[in-house]
Amino acid sequence: MELVGKIFETLGISQLALLQMVLVVALVFLLSVTLVRPILATFQERENRAVRPVEESRTLLAQAEGLTTRYEESLRKAAVESLAAKRKKMEEAARLERKKVDAVLEESNRHVDEMKARIETEKGDVARTLRAEVSRLSIEIAAKVLGRPVA
Repeated sequence: MELVGKIFETLGISQLALLQMVLVVALVFLLSVTLVRPILATFQERENRAVRPVEESRTLLAQAEGLTTRYEESLRKAAVESLAAKRKKMEEAARLERKKVDAVLEESNRHVDEMKARIETEKGDVARTLRAEVSRLSIEIAAKVLGRPVA
């Protein structure tokens, strides 16, 4: 302590100045505890309230963009699959329709062939009937023209 006293004497610092320094340090400590720390804590809390929601909202936006991207991709994939399924059904329906048309065409061709055969048969019957009728009519006409029966 003597050494400190001699240093103070050499520097020209009195006990009053030392007392003032001790009071200043005590006031700084007291103000730090009662005023500065609560104000800094308030500023920190205010910053947390301002920054955290912004960071959280950025995180939520990034998550939402990721979900949106996945949703859009799944939507595109579903649309492609839907179009492929629709195209497949349309091709299958076209094949079935073509089979039905071919079956109807084959049946109608068969009916036409049957009708042609029937017409040929009836034509032959009619031709025989007409020949028989022509002979009979010729005999009748000759009998009427000659006035006598023709054998």
